[in-house]
Amino acid sequence: MRLNQLCIGLLCAVAVGSATAGEKTPGSNQVQQKLLQSGPVTDSASFINSLRASGAGAQPAGEVEQPFFSVTGQMIKVHGEDVQVFLFANPAAADAEAAPISPDGMAIGTSKIHWIGSPHFYKKEKLLVLYVGDNQKVLKTLEAQLGGQFAGK
Repeated sequence: MRLNQLCIGLLCAVAVGSATAGEKTPGSNQVQQKLLQSGPVTDSASFINSLRASGAGAQPAGEVEQPFFSVTGQMIKVHGEDVQVFLFANPAAADAEAAPISPDGMAIGTSKIHWIGSPHFYKKEKLLVLYVGDNQKVLKTLEAQLGGQFAGK
């Protein structure tokens, strides 16, 4: 399974490299190489390693609890912004916890949430990641690491 994930990750990197072959961005090859070396994102540790390899930083900032998640999360700083990372036992458990989140992220089940900023929810493997804010640098970094958000504004 790990070999399959590595192969898929390498294929994605090749596809991205091919799609942007005509564009030259200073340092982009170095970032891609670092991302490949850090491996696929499958849990909190690989997510943090991947963020650090991309240059986004990932400084631990303590624990965080959300009443709508059954596990305690880890707060990390990404480009100086708070990002909440919740690790579940397996992808099915993460899917189950993500299911009641409304598409706009403003309600979880029957509870309406009053966020201090725009909520952005991401899911990857056994991770659920929540960022509340609008920093485009953070949003682009999270999307690059985790794919598009599944809920939020």
